[in-house]
Amino acid sequence: MAVRPLCPALAEIARVELNEDTEKLEESIQYLKQWIENQPHLRARTDDQWLAAFLRGTKFRLEQTKSKMDLYFSLRSTAPYLHDVKYYEPKVIEILNLGCTLILQKTKNPGDPRVIIYRLGLCDPKKFSLIDILSVFGFQEQICFMEDDNFVVSGIINVVDLTGSTLAHYTQASIKQIRNIIRANQEAVPLRIKSMHFINSSPFLETFLNISKRFMSEKSKKRIMIHNKNIESLHEYVPKEVLPEEYGGTGDSIQNCIDYWKKKMSDYSLFFEDDLKYGSDESKRPRKAQSFSIDKNFKRLELDNKIVVCKKKTIPMIRELSPELAKIAKNELNENPNQVASDLQNLKDWISKQAHLKARTDDQWLIALLRGCKFSLERVKLKLDLFYTLRTTAPEVTLRLKPTEPHFLDFLRLGTCVILPQPKNSLSPCVILIRAGQYDPEKYNVADVMCILYYLVQILVIENDTATVMGTVIAVDYQDVTLNHLMQASPGLLKKLVAVSQDSLPLRLKGSHHVNVPSGIEIIFKLVSGFLGEKAKQRLKIYKNNDELLSSLPKEIMPNEYGGTGGPLNDIIEYWAKKIVEYRPWMEQEMQFGTDESKRTSNNMQNQGSFRKLDID
Repeated sequence: MAVRPLCPALAEIARVELNEDTEKLEESIQYLKQWIENQPHLRARTDDQWLAAFLRGTKFRLEQTKSKMDLYFSLRSTAPYLHDVKYYEPKVIEILNLGCTLILQKTKNPGDPRVIIYRLGLCDPKKFSLIDILSVFGFQEQICFMEDDNFVVSGIINVVDLTGSTLAHYTQASIKQIRNIIRANQEAVPLRIKSMHFINSSPFLETFLNISKRFMSEKSKKRIMIHNKNIESLHEYVPKEVLPEEYGGTGDSIQNCIDYWKKKMSDYSLFFEDDLKYGSDESKRPRKAQSFSIDKNFKRLELDNKIVVCKKKTIPMIRELSPELAKIAKNELNENPNQVASDLQNLKDWISKQAHLKARTDDQWLIALLRGCKFSLERVKLKLDLFYTLRTTAPEVTLRLKPTEPHFLDFLRLGTCVILPQPKNSLSPCVILIRAGQYDPEKYNVADVMCILYYLVQILVIENDTATVMGTVIAVDYQDVTLNHLMQASPGLLKKLVAVSQDSLPLRLKGSHHVNVPSGIEIIFKLVSGFLGEKAKQRLKIYKNNDELLSSLPKEIMPNEYGGTGGPLNDIIEYWAKKIVEYRPWMEQEMQFGTDESKRTSNNMQNQGSFRKLDID
């Protein structure tokens, strides 16, 4: 089968950018066919048009083409979960009908890149996984290799629309799967990604991108742009003539695009049936050849028949700090970027050896604990052990309200505890506002307030680097507090509340501010002071009214009701209610962590500050 001639505009791009020589194209294709025939482990497609796509995707570097093609087909054996969906399964048409991946058919100019719109938020994460969606895109991709010269020669522009995306969409794929998906697309697919544009950003985009960038090439990182809801900004890079009306364009409708790809899938049914036979038999791979399992601890590259073995470095899955925060973390918290990976691994190894402890080991979670303890590993171990121990020994404080149950949101919406939003690039501690008199003491308990704080802080840790580096301050408003509220604060309960807030939470408490304090509460302060460290005692301040409070806290952070410019309290409360809903899958997993005190050995007993015994009653 001869290779389809390119139009003049694409032929010029192929010549200048891809080093294509039409006289040598056939010779290169024959070379690849002969090479494939000589690989005993490899069952690879040898259509001329297919091989031309791989040659163009590597700018006609034959060794790189061989390496990419070997990996492309080897992944079907070494990472089969990337190819779980078969072309004949009903879910393929269901996903196409949703329009999750739209490869647009129009270009403004004959030599322009192909534009692809991804709309992952349209997919129900309980029904379809990220792997399912990417598998369907893989079928479209194969069709484009065979038919679409713009796709192959000029490359692609990705537009990722995050409308409707939730935490559940982001947590479908493990870190390992994200890594393998990115590597498969960077190293196995002959695609030239010219740019990637994110619109209608979700709150989890920054975290997801920071994780994903760890596995991207420098060139790929530089091609990422975020437009949020600014469609006009997108139009500067993607012509209106190409985009559907729904994106402010004049191109084909989304439904026409969906219908086009459904027909293409049907037309290519025999192609995909034939495609099922391709892959690799790793048992037959020659020893000198490249091992392409992307899940192993070594990456091997075949260069001129020599094997170079590079041990894979453990890369922390954490957000990169801004330069300002990184400087503070270094100077005040002893954070050493060159040592972070080792510290994280040390903690993971330690956790795995604690028979009694079932703890979260996400890098972003552990780095928060390290920062909260100024990178003292021994202090981190004590804090981490205590955090999960309190799930068992003080459930009336940590589990009284569960974030996965409806009444958690009911209490949250009373506004007894909220974390105030910070201005962008703020370098001040995060402010936690507690309104102690906003609940009915006949129905709720002061421990419920701590429960709200306990879980909101966990979300804060995952999302907010300023909080993990700069710490937090607590502002407690006693407006409307009654004797019934005060009577709930027994010495035993106060001790547990302090143990949770001061000794176990991963964030540094930089101060506590108390306002509208009623008479008679002095005894409560005296009781609490008995459990506080000296530094915490010195940071405790009492104010007569909101104006005095505002003199110590940033005006742009404080809510309108307190004389600030941080927005209405109801909006802030509703923001956190939505966060809890978004984080429900994460919280369901969180509920599984804790301790089994029957398995605790004498050498891992707690001895931490004012909270010295596991039995705190």
